[in-house]
Amino acid sequence: MWEAERESAHACRRGPGATEERSARARAPDGPPVALDFIRRNRVFLTSALCLLLAAGLAVRTGRQRTRADRLGRFFLEVMAPLQRSTAAVDLAVVSAWRRAVDLVRARNENVTLRARVQQLEEAGDRQSELEIENTRLRGLLDFRRTLQGDILTARVVGRDATGLARTLVIDRGEEDGVVKGAAAVAPEGIVGQIFLASRHAARILLVSDHNSGVDAIVQRTRARGIVQGTIDSGCGLKYVKRTEDVQVGDTIVTSGLDGIFPKGLPIGRVVTVDKRGQGLFQSAEVAPRVDFDRLEEVLVARGSFTLIEEAPAPPEE
Repeated sequence: MWEAERESAHACRRGPGATEERSARARAPDGPPVALDFIRRNRVFLTSALCLLLAAGLAVRTGRQRTRADRLGRFFLEVMAPLQRSTAAVDLAVVSAWRRAVDLVRARNENVTLRARVQQLEEAGDRQSELEIENTRLRGLLDFRRTLQGDILTARVVGRDATGLARTLVIDRGEEDGVVKGAAAVAPEGIVGQIFLASRHAARILLVSDHNSGVDAIVQRTRARGIVQGTIDSGCGLKYVKRTEDVQVGDTIVTSGLDGIFPKGLPIGRVVTVDKRGQGLFQSAEVAPRVDFDRLEEVLVARGSFTLIEEAPAPPEE
């Protein structure tokens, strides 16, 4: 009772507004409004529906834009395709030409390299062949040297007479090597000639084929004696052989050893013709020298007298 009266007193002090506010509170229902409650209870469904609507709208807009982009792309494709084909053809032609040029340069370089290599191999082969030939020649010279007894010197041919007035050779040995005027010069094939001029480091040989030379000789088969002299045509002739002696074409002529220059039995050459014309006491014969003076490269020079350990064999029949 006291509380009711106290509330009434408070209400009177607040005035009529307070009374109306209390009446409104009394009329307002408890809890949130109906719309908010519906949204709260269906918020997942509503959110999904909103997302679907947004996606659909975006898809429609994107499709329209893609359609316009596709039309524009087809237009540019139609316009640019011929140009691209032409550009591709030009690019292909340029690339092909460049590759051909590169291949051509590479082929030329390889060709030059291969030619240089072939030339090197050919030069090496030539040197090897020359060494083999020289080795064979020097072995023959050494084998012939073993058939001689005496002080023998090896010399290289370094020059030939170029005037045609004399048949001579120049060697690379001279007085400092013990080479003197009148010394005999021989080769494995036979006699070469005599030293007729010597300097300190070189000497000149007068060949047996020179018309100023003369060597005492015999016919190997019959032992008939004669003198071998050079002729004008660079050959040799056998002279002063008695008419009664048997001399035939093909006979081998060797040194007699009676001239004090060459030992007995060294080959000189082979008879190619025999001349018994006339009424004189002697017959003559043409002799082809055994030594090829134009191809002679080394000789043996005697420093003093020398002899054959055994008589040199006759040359093989041709």
